[in-house]
Amino acid sequence: METRKVQRTGRSTLIVSLPKKWAAKNDIENGSMLFVSLEQNGDLFLSPDRSEPDPVVKLAIGSKSGEPLIRDVISCYIEGYRTIEITSDQLTAMQKQDIHSIVNKLIGPEILEEASNRIVIQDLLSPDELLPDRVLKRMKNMTRSMIQDALSTLIRQNSELALDVMQRDDDVDRLNLLMARKFAEVLKSRSVAPLAINPIIVFHFMQAAANLERMADYAAKIAEVSTQLCYDHSHEIIEKLPEIVSILSGLIDESITTIINADNLRANKVLDTTVQIKRQFPITSDFSGKGDGGMRIRLLVADCIERILDRIENIAELSINLHIALSSA
Repeated sequence: METRKVQRTGRSTLIVSLPKKWAAKNDIENGSMLFVSLEQNGDLFLSPDRSEPDPVVKLAIGSKSGEPLIRDVISCYIEGYRTIEITSDQLTAMQKQDIHSIVNKLIGPEILEEASNRIVIQDLLSPDELLPDRVLKRMKNMTRSMIQDALSTLIRQNSELALDVMQRDDDVDRLNLLMARKFAEVLKSRSVAPLAINPIIVFHFMQAAANLERMADYAAKIAEVSTQLCYDHSHEIIEKLPEIVSILSGLIDESITTIINADNLRANKVLDTTVQIKRQFPITSDFSGKGDGGMRIRLLVADCIERILDRIENIAELSINLHIALSSA
């Protein structure tokens, strides 16, 4: 590590010399433009170029196919590679099918080139599009809608709506992967853009997104078991479900609002409310029935609802953690 002594020029300007090797390597000369940004820890980041190259990765897959191949492509995507070049001596029809399948489940990537031994996937989504807070809001809206529709299928026993809910789970998964990718991009980026995103914020958003993704999974599970119901619910359950739907929807909205705003007070209110709801609605006993053949299914639904409440609590706790992290930064 080299050191430089700060000098004063004029009445108020402080200057410091640049390392000669660094200046030569980056073609810095008299009149060159440099970009300076202030890091979160107080350090200054100096860059001769404001732009950042698109990261490229080459993936030699050999005979790999199925889930191992899909996981490799997803890992490259999450790590922020904008171009993924997949090669093999001879790509099989199954390998190509797997690659096409996973590309269709990701937001941004498209197959630009395809040959017998090579496939090039290019991410066409600009890094400035779908900022983390927008991704989180979109996930919230989709998850909330899934839960509303899934619980309504318990009453109406609408198989088409149940199938629609299960299919929407894939869309939430895609957004969750995109959020993980956004976090990796922020960690790797040395951008000096004035609107650079705080990594601490994106980290907490990513964890909140993971909780929303799990809620969507529970909604899909409720929708799936609703297609297996062959009996009517008790009058008491039918009366309580709309109220439960309203409560869950409101809490999901409020929890995401608290983390986006890092609102400590509202987050604590969300936590207090979820505790009260669990005491007010003994959901498991309501759904248990009395020895009927659907008792297992009803308990599964009750478990999903309680786990959704647990995930809402997790997001509220993340909001408090984020508030503390930003306050002490």
